[in-house]
Amino acid sequence: MLGIEIAGFASSYAKKFISKAQLQAVLIIANLCIAVVGIQGAITTKNNVLMIVSCVLGAMIGVRLNLDGKFNQLGLFLKSKFKTADENFVKGFITVFMIQCVGSMAIVGPLNIGLKNDSSILSFKIILDICSTLIYGAIYGRSVMLSGPFIFLYETIIFLLAGVLQPILTSDVINEISAIGSLLIFGMSLDLLGVMKLKVANYLPALLGPIGYYMITTLA
Repeated sequence: MLGIEIAGFASSYAKKFISKAQLQAVLIIANLCIAVVGIQGAITTKNNVLMIVSCVLGAMIGVRLNLDGKFNQLGLFLKSKFKTADENFVKGFITVFMIQCVGSMAIVGPLNIGLKNDSSILSFKIILDICSTLIYGAIYGRSVMLSGPFIFLYETIIFLLAGVLQPILTSDVINEISAIGSLLIFGMSLDLLGVMKLKVANYLPALLGPIGYYMITTLA
């Protein structure tokens, strides 16, 4: 969280030395990089059927709950608390949160600290989060800093429940969650690039698909 906050604060100053044309170029190439990362992660799935079923059911649940609308309402609520917020406020918050929260390292990192006292994975993730915050902070502004507290809460819960989650979050389950998360990140990159409109938050319940499948197969 501290890394994200410091990077977000520094990015606003870096923005002063970058022209609009440069920011636009950075935005395009950063989103293309996200697309590549998403593809690379998605193809690591070892169960294509599980991915499809998880995404279909996840989409149905997410649309039913209107998760995208709730995310945007949260973003607008936070925006209302900042007098200097601009039109990119909500997009910056949601984009960075999705990038930093959806992925295997966000799960494995706090798990390894809780179970093995090993912080190496989370330390590497901190570096990646700082880089993404700097890039998107320069583009969207300081709203990216709001991702910090949510990431802290998310990873702290996993850390505190590490002993309970260990039997469920096997390497195969984490791999499938990561693959689905990478697919969502790829979809988000298409939205950011203007290729298609995709309400990525509506697909977040798909991340629970591998856990449900594991529990069903184990009980069976």
